[in-house]
Amino acid sequence: MTKKTLVLTAIFSLAAAAPALAAGARSVGVGVALGEPIGLTAKTDLGGRLSADAGAGFSDGNFGLWGDALWNDATLLPQPRQGSLTAYAGAGPQLRLGSDARFGLRTIVGASFKPAGHPLEFFAEAGPLFRFTQGGHVDPVGAVGLRVYFPVGG
Repeated sequence: MTKKTLVLTAIFSLAAAAPALAAGARSVGVGVALGEPIGLTAKTDLGGRLSADAGAGFSDGNFGLWGDALWNDATLLPQPRQGSLTAYAGAGPQLRLGSDARFGLRTIVGASFKPAGHPLEFFAEAGPLFRFTQGGHVDPVGAVGLRVYFPVGG
């Protein structure tokens, strides 16, 4: 990736989290997602069991953007002695631009681990992307990644 692409991807990821931040989010996690696609990601808590994530990255030479509304539940998985393990599921739009341009609904299930005393989140997620273009194909999506959380607001 070029520096220009990295900067534009980071700006998109942070801009995608802006509505949640304006709604009173206390922190935002920013990091990397390695998978389908590979790129940068941002996530924030919306209160209760809801959160939102957004990302931008590349897949097969195509630039992609995605955003998901997520439902989180820390009671579905056994909890470690230190930190927290949370299961989540969600959905949202995904747009890819380039030689294989497509638009669809990304559905995802995953788990995240936040170590006690650290502003980190490790995550793994997978699910189908239901294309609304190109004849309605279903594609796999998923990633493993890491986010670092930063406090925002007052």
